[in-house]
Amino acid sequence: MRVLITTIAFMILMTASAYAQEVKYIKAPEFPGQIYLYENPNQSDVDYEQWYEIEGRGQFVRNVRVPTLIPYLPDAKDSNGAAIIIAPGGAFLHHTFGSGGYEAAEWFKSQGFATFILKYRVEDTPREETDYQAYVAEKMAGYRAGGLSGKYAPATPDYAYEDVNAAVRLIRARAKEFHIDPHKIGIVGFSAGALMAVYNAECADVESKADFIGSIYGQLVMREMPDKLPPMFAAMSSDDELSGQSGFEIIQAWQKRGIVELHLYGQGGHNFGMGHEPFTNYLWPTEFMAWLRMLGIINQPANETKILLNNGIYMPQFGIGTFRSSVSEAHDAVLAALKAGYRHIDTAHAYQNERGVGAAVRESGIPREEIWITSKLWPTDYNSGNVAESINKMLERLGTDYIDLVYLHQAVGDYMAGYRGLEQAVKEGKVRAIGLSNFDMNEERFNDIIANAKIKPAIVQIELHPYAQRKAFREKCAENNIAIEGWYPLGGTHGGNDILFRDPVILEIAGRYGKTAAEIILRWHVQEGFSTIPGSRNETHIKQNITVYDFKLSDSDMEKIRALDSEKRFFTSTWEEIQRFNDWKPED
Repeated sequence: MRVLITTIAFMILMTASAYAQEVKYIKAPEFPGQIYLYENPNQSDVDYEQWYEIEGRGQFVRNVRVPTLIPYLPDAKDSNGAAIIIAPGGAFLHHTFGSGGYEAAEWFKSQGFATFILKYRVEDTPREETDYQAYVAEKMAGYRAGGLSGKYAPATPDYAYEDVNAAVRLIRARAKEFHIDPHKIGIVGFSAGALMAVYNAECADVESKADFIGSIYGQLVMREMPDKLPPMFAAMSSDDELSGQSGFEIIQAWQKRGIVELHLYGQGGHNFGMGHEPFTNYLWPTEFMAWLRMLGIINQPANETKILLNNGIYMPQFGIGTFRSSVSEAHDAVLAALKAGYRHIDTAHAYQNERGVGAAVRESGIPREEIWITSKLWPTDYNSGNVAESINKMLERLGTDYIDLVYLHQAVGDYMAGYRGLEQAVKEGKVRAIGLSNFDMNEERFNDIIANAKIKPAIVQIELHPYAQRKAFREKCAENNIAIEGWYPLGGTHGGNDILFRDPVILEIAGRYGKTAAEIILRWHVQEGFSTIPGSRNETHIKQNITVYDFKLSDSDMEKIRALDSEKRFFTSTWEEIQRFNDWKPED
């Protein structure tokens, strides 16, 4: 038994306060798919628990003898690959199933987590309501009178900790069934449940230990710690008489043993659940999600969108570009992107980094069919009429049996022969979709391909961002049911990034949403329906870029960004200068 006097005394006080309100006993709710933590429970023990409601505070349960997991599972296609165990609060005398129970479970499910409310064992208490209230009052009075030496000195029960450990083991063992990674299981505990989460992180064995935890208004009790700890996210209010006044020695100790993030909100008290306005504690769920993405724990955005191409194939809308990355840089960036949730990678023969991209795809452990690989033929690949050989070499460099999308990279050279070669590669099953990159530089050649194509281009890739929205060319593509993908979505390496990031309209919008200028611009691309492939070699930026699925721009803000269009392009090479691409051959 682990004595936590201050914690439990305060929780009992909160419990006594709750019971001053009207209590209405109810029939135990039905939970489809409820999972018993331990086999063959006695029915009498199952029926022993008591459910009730308190006006304005939701449902509670006490006298829990049989621990269970209550599942809230998203559709497999919406899973983000991680699981959350919710451990409700209640002073180990009951469970609070309101904001820190049902509401939390529904929210985490909506974000793609396989979510489970843990109904863990609590102390046996008198069954009659008046006797229970007297019992709580007696415990509180006994504590006040006797303190540590009194017979009423409260303690946290070992069996509750055994239950949270068993929950982790069960979910890990059935990870495939729940469509999760067995090494991405977290515990989010509220109040007493937070104590259980912290104890699990500190003391559980390898098979029973969560991979990350959230301590939500739990007192941070300092005890002996192991040398290594899983990441912890802590949220509390500074005016909380319990957690807000407990001191932060544990935070400093955790920093030396792992990753910890503390959110201390100015007001909000105890038991704020998922947060509530006007207090800023309502932000913690969103901040928790951003934290998980930063750590790479979430393996794909729950709401990642896809674009339906004119050949009936769906392409992930959001990807990472690898322009100007070496083989090793491309490898590291793509691996980081795949871990962060990207499933679309853009490379090219001309980038001379396809081998690094292919190696990262194989090392990621993600099934090949879940990843969209785009590459591009350079003019020298199709000038000589040997597109078939160029495609075979591309497959070898990427280390794959097929490529999802191949573009003609430039509208120079023998472009029609190049396109005929791509059509043949589609027929042979080596390429799934074909497109045109930079053919807006010579619309006559674009028109030539459209008029003579046996397989219509599925997508075109052009410079596209708020200052160059390319409306006329987009209309021409729409007439032919051709999708749009933007390169330089943030302005690009010719100074466009700095210009767009300082735009006062974008900065004003970013300030209101609590986002960076880059996130606002990328979200604009997504909502406009463009495929977008921001390039980065910075792991922090890679993880941050894909958080565009955390929020949505209002219609008025979308219009403000549309109004920035001036057809200002940051890539300014002339058509004559581009002809020189015929004179350079990339390495194989």
